[in-house]
Amino acid sequence: MANSTIYNNPSFQHILSITEEIILEKGCRNTTLKDIIERSGLSKGAIYHYVDSKDELFGLILKSKIEEMNEKFLMTITKSLKEESPNQGRFGVVSQFFHSRQNNKDIGNLIFIYLLSQDNEKVKRILTDLFRYSKDTGTEWIKLGQANGVIPSTIDAEKMSTLMMTFSYGLRVTQSLSSSEEDKVDASDIFNMIMKTLT
Repeated sequence: MANSTIYNNPSFQHILSITEEIILEKGCRNTTLKDIIERSGLSKGAIYHYVDSKDELFGLILKSKIEEMNEKFLMTITKSLKEESPNQGRFGVVSQFFHSRQNNKDIGNLIFIYLLSQDNEKVKRILTDLFRYSKDTGTEWIKLGQANGVIPSTIDAEKMSTLMMTFSYGLRVTQSLSSSEEDKVDASDIFNMIMKTLT
């Protein structure tokens, strides 16, 4: 998967934005690189400079969403540490942050489910890379909580991050397969259960 520094490139940001628009209109399966080339106004070479396939492009969109979420999370935590006393609300800010990410029509969820449906080695590598990147990000979040006395130091950050990934991936699949509101799982229930485990 491409280096994360490409996310700072305006041309690549344009490609990501156009791709997201088309996915929301046509769905992942019906979105083609030709559609992206035509709507973006960029040449075929410009697209292929960054990616070899639409699946790789979709994977980069997911990775960009994780990076964006990580930046917002770190800004939120930094702000809360400056403004709140150590005993105030502890996980309140984190809870609000995670609840605000809940959206069944989220582009990341659409792409994730689409990539899971693909049966080829290249997509498997993309998903494996995304899993590792997400897990590493989660591990850093837990370590940040431990460094600030919010999460017990006895918690194995890497194992807990894997557990959170398991819940997150399972929630995405459940939400996409649920045909009624009764079958849907609320992310806040999972979040609250994890928080009880961490404290």
